[in-house]
Amino acid sequence: MKITVESIGLPTISAVIGKKAELDFNGGTVADFVDHLAGHFGAKDREMLLDGEGRLDPTIQVMVNEEGFLGREELPGRELKDGDRIRFMLLVDGG
Repeated sequence: MKITVESIGLPTISAVIGKKAELDFNGGTVADFVDHLAGHFGAKDREMLLDGEGRLDPTIQVMVNEEGFLGREELPGRELKDGDRIRFMLLVDGG
């Protein structure tokens, strides 16, 4: 299946796939896709994407299609389908 990936404010992802790319994915959940995406990175970049336990870094927000941001607990249960669009965005704090 094809998944469109967009990176907003994340130079680590953009450096590997660009700001927007279409990637092949064998299917599974958003958490599976994060693992798949991390496989495209070298060790140093993978550390910027994942936390110490191999999960998506908590400073990165995920949106699938137009559904709004997914909570961390939703990533392992949210199945992807062909043509879905995932946006990875840096969580910005401050004012």
